[in-house]
Amino acid sequence: MRAAENHPLTDPWSAIARLDDDAEFAPAWLDRAVVGLGGAGQVREAVLVLGPANAGPFQARALWPAGQPCSAELATACEQALGLRLAVSRQVGAESVLAHPVKVADDLIGVVGVRFRLAGVPAGAAEWLRWGSGWLAVRLGASHQDEGDALRERLMTALDLLMLTLGEGRADDACRAVTTEAAVRLGCDRVAVGFARGKATLRLAALSHTADFARRLDLVRALEAAMTEAADQGQPIRQADHADNDPQPDGLVRRDHASLARDYGNGLILSVPFALPAADGLDRQEHGVFTFEWPEDAGIDPQAEVLASALPAILGHALVTKRRQERPLHLRLGDAGRRLTQRLVGPRHGAFKLGSLALVVAVLAGVFATGDFRISGDATLEGRVRRLIVAPFDGFVASAQARAGQVVKEGDILATLDDRELQLEASRWSSQQNQFNQQANDAEAQRNLAQIQIARAQSQQAEAQRQLSEAMMAKAQVRAPFAGLIVSGDLSQQLGGAVRKGQNLFEIAPLDAYRIVLQVAESDIAHLAVGQAGELVLTALPDRVIPFRVTLITAVAHTEGGRNVFRVEATPEAAIPDLRPGMAGVGKVSVGEARLVRIWTRRFVDWSRLQLWSWLGV
Repeated sequence: MRAAENHPLTDPWSAIARLDDDAEFAPAWLDRAVVGLGGAGQVREAVLVLGPANAGPFQARALWPAGQPCSAELATACEQALGLRLAVSRQVGAESVLAHPVKVADDLIGVVGVRFRLAGVPAGAAEWLRWGSGWLAVRLGASHQDEGDALRERLMTALDLLMLTLGEGRADDACRAVTTEAAVRLGCDRVAVGFARGKATLRLAALSHTADFARRLDLVRALEAAMTEAADQGQPIRQADHADNDPQPDGLVRRDHASLARDYGNGLILSVPFALPAADGLDRQEHGVFTFEWPEDAGIDPQAEVLASALPAILGHALVTKRRQERPLHLRLGDAGRRLTQRLVGPRHGAFKLGSLALVVAVLAGVFATGDFRISGDATLEGRVRRLIVAPFDGFVASAQARAGQVVKEGDILATLDDRELQLEASRWSSQQNQFNQQANDAEAQRNLAQIQIARAQSQQAEAQRQLSEAMMAKAQVRAPFAGLIVSGDLSQQLGGAVRKGQNLFEIAPLDAYRIVLQVAESDIAHLAVGQAGELVLTALPDRVIPFRVTLITAVAHTEGGRNVFRVEATPEAAIPDLRPGMAGVGKVSVGEARLVRIWTRRFVDWSRLQLWSWLGV
């Protein structure tokens, strides 16, 4: 039972099975019937007429919409269905009516009438009402003695058998389980179920208390003949004796049922056909028959016969649905193809046809139309020139006037290094120069030529050292070599810190000369060539399209984001004042015209070719 509660199949009529009040049950049943027939969109009115079996008087027990009187056209159709004991349908102007009798075994207990807004009765409407009438028969069958307890027992039996059907995994297992359990619950000697699809021959699917009935060929043939007899006539057949030639008041043929009763000795045989409406677009209706057999010497419970008449309409839906789900894949694909064809060429389904037409037009446009074939890739904006500014000498950071992200002019001070040691060194060399000059003067007074030359050489050396120190002092102020953007470098967090000669302090890029760097996948690089035009859209400027032209394609790939890419460089062909180095976006390079289907499917086609080569070498 627990497995069945979670089963995806559900019986939409079972929701009303637990209503105890007859006054609530009839309107609830009619509401559910109208919903299954399309609701207010397709149904204008409906009526449920019930009364004592066969005799009447029959009275309207529920109306839809509630409180609206039944029209004369629908009332006439219901009266004819009661008189003929058969379903009646006709067209009334631009609408149609359907009246379907409600039977318990051979007893007529009422009729349900529906007036549709359509000119014809929708396909499957009669089968839907026949299915629902099974629940009416369970609820309203001939039970006058202890009616409340008998009603609950019938409902619980029907629900238990339905849950047993849904709880089984495979359709064959469900058929065997439900026939065996029904035989036990109803006191039958044998219960059998068979199915057919369209005009195919009805075949026995399960026999109670029997896992393999292949060896009982005579019994199988007799059962299939009796089932086919009931299915062909579309009415329940009740055979209470072995005679087959006596005229019957209902006009039904019972020859095969009489042979089954005579050859296998059962006193009562009841065959009840059921049908599931054909799936949309399919004309092969799936149907079947339950056959119940009671032995001659057994006392037959009337309640069991009533329940047996109602169960097939309830259980047959679940069993047929299971069988549909287990059909081979090629058969289900065939059904899907027929449904699609019916929707395309049959009546109604206008929206589907328009959508299909639009899809065909789109496919044809993709096959024959051409478009701009473009290769895309992630793009980054870089300065065409990037100038490094390094430390001119070993020293310490005295101050920082600029940092990364700032725009500077040519000659702006970026940072200042501590030059106190250089000042002292320049002073020392200046002092020594003066000493050497004095020594040279003294040597001249003494007319000591050798000493004069030595002093003058030492003075020149001291002067060179002084000039070198002064030149280094001038470089203590780090200046911008040209106007641009500081791409990297921030000494504001290193004030007083030591720097070494040649250490990178700043990197500056000009604002009027850029290059675009695209990362192109290796599967697309063969389509690119130098000189091709393209367009770039940056994340920061999504409303501007920047044209460019490819200038360089590198010959070596590198890995980025887990894939191999090639670096492709391009030059912008338009000046955009808001551009900054480091901006990212997406660039697309136009490589020519191609068919749209090739553009849309090229990655899949290329991948398929690679996989075929990898697996099959073709």
